[in-house]
Amino acid sequence: MLSGQHLEPRLAVDANYAPELRRIALFEDLEPAELARVAALCTTRAYERHAQILSEQDQTTDVFFILSGSVRISSYTDAGREVMYTGMSAGDMFGEFAAVDQLPRSATVVALTECRLARMPATRFFDILRNPDISAKLIAILVTKIRAMSERVFEVSALAVRERVRRELLRLATEGTVFRNGIVIRPAPTHYEIASRIGSHREAVTREFNRLESENIVEVRRRQIRIIDIERLKSPDDE
Repeated sequence: MLSGQHLEPRLAVDANYAPELRRIALFEDLEPAELARVAALCTTRAYERHAQILSEQDQTTDVFFILSGSVRISSYTDAGREVMYTGMSAGDMFGEFAAVDQLPRSATVVALTECRLARMPATRFFDILRNPDISAKLIAILVTKIRAMSERVFEVSALAVRERVRRELLRLATEGTVFRNGIVIRPAPTHYEIASRIGSHREAVTREFNRLESENIVEVRRRQIRIIDIERLKSPDDE
């Protein structure tokens, strides 16, 4: 548990949240009665921004479904350096790995924004997996996560910082907003956050952003990145 970063969650006041669960891919096709049954198996809590939800090596095995807001999933080296695995937002789930293998948590989860989560004990999670449609969706979700993690491992192991930054910007662009002739990413991650995601350090990311700005490929403003020339960004550049 990170010292000074854990805040007590507050209980959600709205108990009629079953329709909110439909935004979770695992449950999107359930009939209302089935969705209500799933909701009855969960508890909900609201977390303040920066509250720690899970700590690496926790012994808990519950599964979490994000009803609103977003979270960051990271690990920390012995020296305290953060390695960010991914960010997740409303509609995503986390914690299913520990539910399946019953091993300690492999990462720390912190609320990036105020968020509301539904929490389901592992035993109840396995109950709902008796539904073949839900279990098939879970397999698809796990495969997607494993593929994304494999891609990250390859990038960190084999690619230069310039290429890692380029690929991260292209990933962010898929969730950005088209504006005039560019794509706006807002709110944008900080250089530190991007460095944590790509296995580098802030100074190297800042240098790369300075280069991209000088070449009129991106424009950086406060908590905003505007990709001015997406086609040039898509083209790998030999260092």
